[in-house]
Amino acid sequence: MILTGKTALVTGSTSGIGLGIARALAAQGAGIVLNGFGDAAQIERTRAELAGLNGGKALYSPADLTRVEAIEEMFAFAEGEAGDID
Repeated sequence: MILTGKTALVTGSTSGIGLGIARALAAQGAGIVLNGFGDAAQIERTRAELAGLNGGKALYSPADLTRVEAIEEMFAFAEGEAGDID
């Protein structure tokens, strides 16, 4: 797969276009860090679906992107859990 070994943090990825982008990246082997709002159970199903597409690398961050501190924490989480974010 083209993106194996890479990780993408996709904001707004719990639904709509963002989710479509996350699915496409995962299908090409990229690890995914989801970000967005929604029902916790649905987000977990989505995370598990993406992990199935890319071999097990899918995380979720509920960071509120209107807060700089939350964005910084999300990047720190993603880098700590997934390695470099591309």
